Amino acid sequence: MAYNRYELTATRLVLPSGVQLRRIRATEDIVLGDGSVVSAGTIGGWVESMANLDQTGNSWIFDNGKSYNQARVAGSAIIRDEAEAFQRAILYGNAILEQRARIFGNCRVLDFARCRCDAQIRDFATIYGSATATGHCIVGGQARIAGHAILSGYAIAEEFTRIYGYASLLEDAYAGGYSRIYDRVVMFGRSRADGRSRLSRCVQMKDDSHATNDAVIYGALTLEGNTVIDDCSLVTNCPDKNSSDNCPPAPVVVGCV
Repeated sequence: MAYNRYELTATRLVLPSGVQLRRIRATEDIVLGDGSVVSAGTIGGWVESMANLDQTGNSWIFDNGKSYNQARVAGSAIIRDEAEAFQRAILYGNAILEQRARIFGNCRVLDFARCRCDAQIRDFATIYGSATATGHCIVGGQARIAGHAILSGYAIAEEFTRIYGYASLLEDAYAGGYSRIYDRVVMFGRSRADGRSRLSRCVQMKDDSHATNDAVIYGALTLEGNTVIDDCSLVTNCPDKNSSDNCPPAPVVVGCV
């Protein structure tokens, strides 16, 4: 069965790279994942070809949003504002790409993930669940960001790191190597987690603190200054490392900081 829920208009846009895009126009009412409707005749954003926006789902590109090269927007995903998907990026599920966010390389943004402000998702990274990438953060390498995790500010997650639960990387925090960051861990300042470090429960890292090598850190504690935890260290001050019920709530990020 053929679907033609939108068409390419004659309006064209040539990018600095030479790629030519065309505006889209809905040819039928499209019910989006949030229940709102894009009415037939509505002018949308830009694509290079119909391969960039699925003809069968509930996805849509608004405003000056763009999808080009081999990028694909499908399911109930949305691009709006000035956001862009290009190269071989995939935006799927109920994911939202907005403001000036960019996804490219072979990355995937899935489920209810939201990429906004000037965030960049690139390389082979995946952000999914209800995770949020905002501010000027970068998610690259083969990083995986999931759950309700938040990256904001100039935070970077790359290599093979995994961040999930309600964990937050804020300001200039960095996560790389094979690090695992979960529960309600919050990293501020220029704190770093790399090597095969594990951070969980209510840990807060500030300043230039560093978890590396085989560090295992859990509990309701704060690492600050130039503190370095490594070499199979175990730091805790809570009786139950598997519980995060008494942790403070996750930070609320407002705006593009």
